[in-house]
Amino acid sequence: MEWVKEFYNRQYELLTDSPLNHILRDDLVDKMEELFEGKPTNLLELGGGTGQFAVAAAKRGYDVTVIELIPKAVLKIKALAREHEVEDKLHIIEGDFYEAEFNNPFDCICYWDGFGVGSDEDQSKLLHLIEGWLSSGSLALIDCYTPWYWAYTAGIEMSLDDIMRQYDFDPYHCRMIDTWWSVNDESQAVTQSLRCYSPADLELLLAESKLILDHTIPGGAMDYDKGEYKENVPLHQAMSYTARLKKNTG
Repeated sequence: MEWVKEFYNRQYELLTDSPLNHILRDDLVDKMEELFEGKPTNLLELGGGTGQFAVAAAKRGYDVTVIELIPKAVLKIKALAREHEVEDKLHIIEGDFYEAEFNNPFDCICYWDGFGVGSDEDQSKLLHLIEGWLSSGSLALIDCYTPWYWAYTAGIEMSLDDIMRQYDFDPYHCRMIDTWWSVNDESQAVTQSLRCYSPADLELLLAESKLILDHTIPGGAMDYDKGEYKENVPLHQAMSYTARLKKNTG
């Protein structure tokens, strides 16, 4: 996973001036509340990015712990928390969640748009850690990329102002490949690679775990021919789905 820091550092550099970094993800808080079927007491977000979900959840009164690896992103989380006056509701940890230790369990753990870094063994290790961080009967919500969507999008290239992005797919290892670069400096291109999992694949990872795949919600899909994004599509068309993992009390 040597590419992780380099990729996300460069991605945050390219998106520094993007207004998207300031839009709170209330939609994800809504999804969390819907899937949790109530309100958890405390939340943990893994890979918090620039803080749009963590700050939105804190604004709704949740006690939120967020852990983020990239220092530049942590600075943005802190700035966003100050902007929305929720610093007292937000505990920010800069570091690698594979090395994290917590004194108390969480009612809900969220990992949006990032599961699949590394090997199957890495994902199994992370799921084992999540199991230990959850209180009995609580939930984890994890976004997983689907293999069928990313196989279909291989070779597609797109632009966002002066940022270019190209998709590819590794069918042997079932991984989406996502390369970013600036039109002003193609030599600084960076690539991420994420393992794609069908729900059946995810259940295989959970075979020796106390976590149970309880429910899935398909995400959206981009129609590249029409240049339109559809927010809700069937699972067989979706680029990702949110998996609700319940910790078995038995």
